[in-house]
Amino acid sequence: MDFYIEQTIHAAPEQVARVMFDPAREAEWMAHGAAEQLTPGPLNVGSRIQHSAGVHGWPAAFVTEVRSFEPDRRLELEVVDSARRGTIVYQVVPTAGGSIATMHVRDDEHGPRPVSTWARKQQAQENLHRLANLVTHGHI
Repeated sequence: MDFYIEQTIHAAPEQVARVMFDPAREAEWMAHGAAEQLTPGPLNVGSRIQHSAGVHGWPAAFVTEVRSFEPDRRLELEVVDSARRGTIVYQVVPTAGGSIATMHVRDDEHGPRPVSTWARKQQAQENLHRLANLVTHGHI
């Protein structure tokens, strides 16, 4: 599975990244999602995060590790648990009137339950829309 989505958000990249890159705030913008940072200290390369998510009512839990991190610009996570493999890249770039937030998901599709690329992409797009609403309505 490999997909890329983007969302224009009428807010500065720093405001978007403050929410998008914070594991403690994942539940605020991801439907059926929550995350907890497993390693102490600020988010940085090597930090591990436990995620719980789901698509079409099928729950999924997985652990990611930060592979690269540029504060306020880019966060690359590698899925590191034994049941699945992949990467998730969040990026925020400035544009006229705000930012463009992107999400690029690549995985091996061999998780414990089959989920279509379309369903995952659709849910991710809805999540970015929720992020846009959250950030632009001042709830950061």
